[in-house]
Amino acid sequence: MLIFQPENKDKLGMKLYTVLFSIFLTASLPVAAQENILYFLENTPQSTYSNPAHFTDKSKVVIGLPVLSGFDISVNNSFSLRDLGTIENGTLTINFDDFYSKIPKNNYMSENLTFPLLDFQLRLKNRAFSFGIFENQLVRSGFDRNLIRLVNEGNYPWINSSFTTNIDINFLHYREYSLGYNQSFSNKLTVGSRVKLLAGMSAFDVKKMNIGIETGENIEYLRVHATGEYNTCIPFNLKFGEGENTGNTSFDAVRYMTNTSNLGAAIDLGATYNVIPGLEISGSLINLGFIHWKKDAKKQTNNGSFTWKGFDLSNIQNESGFEEEPYIKPVQSIMDSISGIINPQSIQNPFNTGIPTKIYIAAEYQIYNILSAGIVERLLIYDKQVSNALTLSGNLMLGKLFSLSAGYSIIDNSFNNLSVGTTLKLGPMQFYCLTDNILALNIKNTQNYNIRFGMNLMFGQIQR
Repeated sequence: MLIFQPENKDKLGMKLYTVLFSIFLTASLPVAAQENILYFLENTPQSTYSNPAHFTDKSKVVIGLPVLSGFDISVNNSFSLRDLGTIENGTLTINFDDFYSKIPKNNYMSENLTFPLLDFQLRLKNRAFSFGIFENQLVRSGFDRNLIRLVNEGNYPWINSSFTTNIDINFLHYREYSLGYNQSFSNKLTVGSRVKLLAGMSAFDVKKMNIGIETGENIEYLRVHATGEYNTCIPFNLKFGEGENTGNTSFDAVRYMTNTSNLGAAIDLGATYNVIPGLEISGSLINLGFIHWKKDAKKQTNNGSFTWKGFDLSNIQNESGFEEEPYIKPVQSIMDSISGIINPQSIQNPFNTGIPTKIYIAAEYQIYNILSAGIVERLLIYDKQVSNALTLSGNLMLGKLFSLSAGYSIIDNSFNNLSVGTTLKLGPMQFYCLTDNILALNIKNTQNYNIRFGMNLMFGQIQR
């Protein structure tokens, strides 16, 4: 009977475990961007994404060019690369013992990408209209830290007991068609809303993924069991050619990008209110909605186990190597057993998925005509999980030409986040760039990475 128990972490075995774990991390990385600093960044039409009632510029017409007007990407983890190990000369050396001791019990990794295909805003004296088309993709995965201990120590710590772990993975790709309206009812109150039609492209939603290992007291057996339930929608064809091992994937990009069979809806609501001269409070609810998946939608389940009692190597005769018998067949038997418990059963089954919903609560105080101070709290709700980000900022605006926001953010349990955003307007073209954590430039010490940048075409001016 063989027990998986690494002993020499500096040699080949440790390299193998490191490679496997790195693959796991990479596969998990690719929920929504933080971007609290965007909320009060002056002269930036994109601030309306955080609150449809909140306009920080006075342009009559704003045109966002495809992709160029707002490329937005973020990656957020419950740990930093420094927790994984040490980085010297560009090489990451993973220390699983330290990693296990530093990370929380429940961990997550998430990535979000958003960019516009079209963005148009028309402002009148006391009202505004907007229309936009946006592409959205996100991934979130979760795991408990005992999985790291299994990778590091094998099943040895669980002899005469059982090991179990749950893994969570969610992937969404959808397109958003939005129509917005904003109106000022007085010098104090402004409200806004945005209705959205959502077109789902693909989804992978893990409802349950449980893996368990049991080892006998006398190491006489190893029992592995796995149960899972997944909702999937992958609208491309998988075609197999002749022969058992021959196959190719046929992907129709035009069909995929023009798919409108999986529809959903969402709404944004927001309001701003001037309590006293110079003090404005505001709040918004963003992306309250769902997508109904029906075309190519499937429910997949797996539930099985196998017991391994070791290899019988008594018939090995060739000292220089293993003959095909009996070495290959036992290994093949194990692989078949593993394949059997993870091979899902699939049925056609429509399902619904939510999208990341954000709640903003904010206040801004005008210190001088060109300077204000702001505070904004953002709650993110997705897949039965809640995260928060709090940002304190100072906001500078020098006419229509230049603006700057800088501040400090607490994002979940991460406290080393310095936020900054800036805009520059040259004629009708405006360029902007922002991040909620400029310290992410020191990539090994941060848990949050996000950046948004782009350009807008802005014409005319109104007095609000």
